[in-house]
Amino acid sequence: KSSPDMYEWISDGIKSTGCDVIDIGVNTDPESYIAPLKEYNADILGMSALLTTTMGYMKVVIGELEQRGLRSDYGVIVGGAPLNQDFASEIGADAYCRDATVAVETAVDFMKTRQGSAAAIMAR
Repeated sequence: KSSPDMYEWISDGIKSTGCDVIDIGVNTDPESYIAPLKEYNADILGMSALLTTTMGYMKVVIGELEQRGLRSDYGVIVGGAPLNQDFASEIGADAYCRDATVAVETAVDFMKTRQGSAAAIMAR
């Protein structure tokens, strides 16, 4: 196997904090994001884009959450080489993560705000 890619670094980093990570793969439709959020009682939706051509799809997924009245149920964090904070704000994401370390820190910080989460309990 080749060296770990950014997704694996982020996933492994978040898992190391005691959180679960559900990887839904690449090039998926909005339902492929939303169904696991509900099924696994998720708190955070993380999305990444490596190409400018795929960036716009993040807004489609967030729009679908809004349309279904689910947007406020999840923290949405985004990252990837072509993204920046302005883009994240424009599409309605809660946070932009410039690298794997920031993604892990952001996920942990978000979980500290979720009542009953392990991170919230440890932050007391």
